[in-house]
Amino acid sequence: MSGKTLVKAALVAAAGFVALIGAVFAFQIAVWWSIGPDDYASKPGPERVRHTPEQFHALSEQTVHDTLGGLSPSLVLSDRGCTVNRYEPRSDGTPSKLSTVDRRFTARTRISASHRQELRDGIEAEWRLRGYRQKPSAWTPSTPDEGPDYLSAETPEGIAVWVALSPEPDRTLTLTMSVSGGDVAYAPDYARPLSPLRPDTEDTYWSH
Repeated sequence: MSGKTLVKAALVAAAGFVALIGAVFAFQIAVWWSIGPDDYASKPGPERVRHTPEQFHALSEQTVHDTLGGLSPSLVLSDRGCTVNRYEPRSDGTPSKLSTVDRRFTARTRISASHRQELRDGIEAEWRLRGYRQKPSAWTPSTPDEGPDYLSAETPEGIAVWVALSPEPDRTLTLTMSVSGGDVAYAPDYARPLSPLRPDTEDTYWSH
């Protein structure tokens, strides 16, 4: 077969392939227009509840214990409140039955800044032990005393947790914690306003 014949055959094959792709694309466009674009928006997939509010509450309690339960002596922790944020309406305007729920905690124990690294190491060790998937730390080693440490992870059940160790002017640390979950059944009654709190409990170990 001559070179010209090979080139001609290749061009014919390429043209056939392009025509095939064009036909498939045209068929898809025709189907889309026959159904109508609005039908896609008016037939959203089913929403799946991942956790009931009661299940999330139990999981959040377990997450707090997994994160701080290994510390000795234990810290006095205050449950400061809970936010419930409902998802946006579905594409057809139907109100969503799902929400994101976020519980906030703060340690009432006054914590000396000298325990900062100890707390980091202890929390991360507990997360590894429990099989949590830890996310990269936002700690800046070059200036460890100027800003807070943010530690975050995800539980095997998909619950997100972060802990902030914030340095205060009086050489103490404020430990705050968030435990949140998505695809939780919407229940506005579970929301509680977040209350301000400052550490006010002296401890013979952590406060010195």
